[in-house]
Amino acid sequence: MVWLKGFCCLLLIALLTVAGLLVADHLSPLKLPNQSEDFASIVLDREGEPLRSFADKKGVWRYEISVDDVSPRYIDALIGYEDQYFYQHFGVNPFSLGRAALQFVQEGRVVSGGSTLTMQVARILHPHSRTVTGKLNQIFRAFQLEWHLSKTEIMELYLNYAPFGGTLEGVQAASLQYLHKPVSSLRYSEAALLAVLPQAPSRLRPDRHPKRAESARNKVLERMLLQERWDELTVTTAKEEQIAVWPLETPSDAPLLSRRLHRELPTQRVIKTTIDLNIQTQFQESIQAYVSNLPEQISASVILVDNRSSEVLSYVGSADFYDDRRAGHVDMTTAVRSPGSTLKPFLFGLAIDANLIHSESLLADVPRVQSHYRPGNFSQGFSGPVSASQALVRSLNLPFVQLIEAYGSQNFVNKLHHVGVGLKIPQGGANPTVILGGAGFSLEKLVTAYSAFANEGYVRPLQYLSDARSDLTGLLKSKDKRRRLLTPESAWITWNVLQDVPLPLNMRYGLSRESLPPIGWKTGTSWDYRDVWAVGVSKDYTLGVWLGRPDGKPMEKTMGSLLAGPLLFNLFGQIDRSNVELPQPVNVEEQSICWPDGRRASLIKDSHCHIRRSAYISKGSAPRTLMPGYQWGSDQALFFKPDLAYQASPESGLRVSMSCLDKAVLKTTYLWPDVFDTWLRPDRRKYNLLPAFDPICTTIQQSKAQLRVTGVNHGQVYHVLKEKPLTLRLKVEGPTGKIFWYLNGDLQDEYTAEISLTLNQRRDYELFVQDKSGRTARLEFKLL
Repeated sequence: MVWLKGFCCLLLIALLTVAGLLVADHLSPLKLPNQSEDFASIVLDREGEPLRSFADKKGVWRYEISVDDVSPRYIDALIGYEDQYFYQHFGVNPFSLGRAALQFVQEGRVVSGGSTLTMQVARILHPHSRTVTGKLNQIFRAFQLEWHLSKTEIMELYLNYAPFGGTLEGVQAASLQYLHKPVSSLRYSEAALLAVLPQAPSRLRPDRHPKRAESARNKVLERMLLQERWDELTVTTAKEEQIAVWPLETPSDAPLLSRRLHRELPTQRVIKTTIDLNIQTQFQESIQAYVSNLPEQISASVILVDNRSSEVLSYVGSADFYDDRRAGHVDMTTAVRSPGSTLKPFLFGLAIDANLIHSESLLADVPRVQSHYRPGNFSQGFSGPVSASQALVRSLNLPFVQLIEAYGSQNFVNKLHHVGVGLKIPQGGANPTVILGGAGFSLEKLVTAYSAFANEGYVRPLQYLSDARSDLTGLLKSKDKRRRLLTPESAWITWNVLQDVPLPLNMRYGLSRESLPPIGWKTGTSWDYRDVWAVGVSKDYTLGVWLGRPDGKPMEKTMGSLLAGPLLFNLFGQIDRSNVELPQPVNVEEQSICWPDGRRASLIKDSHCHIRRSAYISKGSAPRTLMPGYQWGSDQALFFKPDLAYQASPESGLRVSMSCLDKAVLKTTYLWPDVFDTWLRPDRRKYNLLPAFDPICTTIQQSKAQLRVTGVNHGQVYHVLKEKPLTLRLKVEGPTGKIFWYLNGDLQDEYTAEISLTLNQRRDYELFVQDKSGRTARLEFKLL
């Protein structure tokens, strides 16, 4: 019965102990960390390399990680060195505590610690004094941890909260800061180093005390060999590696994209992007070097996109994030600015899809004297008849105003909005000015839209997060979000035409087009030179460049091709050396077409085909020439009909009036639109193609002559003394109604038949005059 009483006493003591612990647990619960607020955020590139990090609310760098995300080498080194019975004990290892106590008594100092990993976590959560009472409190907290949490949860608390010196906590933060790699990619020597650092993080700090850190690391390696966790060759090789760590610096690559994603995803602690750090670094350095030679207020931004996946590989939001003079903190990739002429390729392609034009359709680069909206060309002057492809390559404004009036300004704006790249239009109403930059757009939207040329006309949202990486599943998800802007045929034709845009003037010497990948590219310059753009598309990449002042003030006069173009090709040369073109769709064919009709040459008589051109046509459609001045939705004829039937005398061949019809024969001639008459060869002008009236038949003669300008002769060259202006007094003879005088494309006067011009610049001049009836005069002269 004695043993029974003893057993009951022991049972009672055990029950009272458990009850006491339960009461203590209730009265003094664990202070588990608030993991929704305790972690810093880090933005990574596509391979897990850090781009930029953001400390938690207390300024501590701590990155959340799970056991599965940690290299097994580190877990092995940590358990082998700190607590090899971690998965067997209940929070406290009595043998370790006993050994530590005995060594302390024998040596009079601490020789080895008796704390388990669980006890170390307890000390992190509940700091205590180095006394017996403190140690007992630590043991109690260790019991609590084992009661409430699994071994994996306890391990993750250690992985995330272990001290590594200063404001560094957690093994992921230490790995990223010291080694510039995630903890999942550690070598054996690195795993051993990080396992020992929490023992004395300041004394063993590897960037300051590499010898101490190496000695401590080697102790871990020796213990791993002693415990037969790692073989001798592994340990010997690891020992031979020198301590090589990075100084504690916060990474700052793609800083503006990182800031943007951190704000958009405030609760996400690890943000893995699609950025390629190697390309990002190259671009950042190239842009800083490029703008260093420009005025100090000018910034730049660049976006590079992988066409297949729509992943953003590089995102440079400003010229230099740390340069306040250039407003480096302002992200110009999303800034709404005037896009200049960069929208013209989309109108070109949409007009092909609407069967308004083909690549060589005849368009009018002539003054718009009958319209309230009278833009000019950056190049000044007028070219008269031009093809649609010439207008795009030369970025002529007037042909594209003609085109957007025929397509419909609101239709154009609606189309861009439908595919997710809407314009911001002042005062809300769409009008023809949008095609020349009279609307707001961002570099991000511009690059998104341009990538359609390499994706069969589809526009897909840009991908910034690696969750949508271009594996089969990610690519299918991306395709689900795509919207069609252009047909595959018009997208390819437009891209092919953009390949003919000349290289920037300051890059044409020493740079062969053959050395570059096939690139369709376009530039843009906003009003008053506030923004310059360049966007290029190869088979694999779409690259967009913007330069300007973030405060919106004008720059010195410069063009997109001269300032943004060289940077575009410099960056393209760093990433794309392929020589692969976009494949030509099967429904695109090259056909000979005729001017002025516009249709296939096979449909036109040779005598009526004044000019033959080789055009790319989509799905067999080669429409007639667009009627100059046509407005979308009006009752006016959409297409110009060049064939004009008239009655002629069989004897003289001259035209006859209705009174002579009994002797007349019906004839047909092919005319050009009247607006081109001044630019045509004399034998193609209306008054030479259409005979005069026969004087035998009574009729009211129609004037066939052009206007005549006196005071200067066509082709005349003036030689004047240096810095002495030339004054010309000009007069037009035979005008009807209002008169419009243009000099190099600029309207000089619109009322008088006489005008005085004072010229200071030594250059070529083009004078153009038109009266209200549409008759014109055009001549060229030169001042030397």
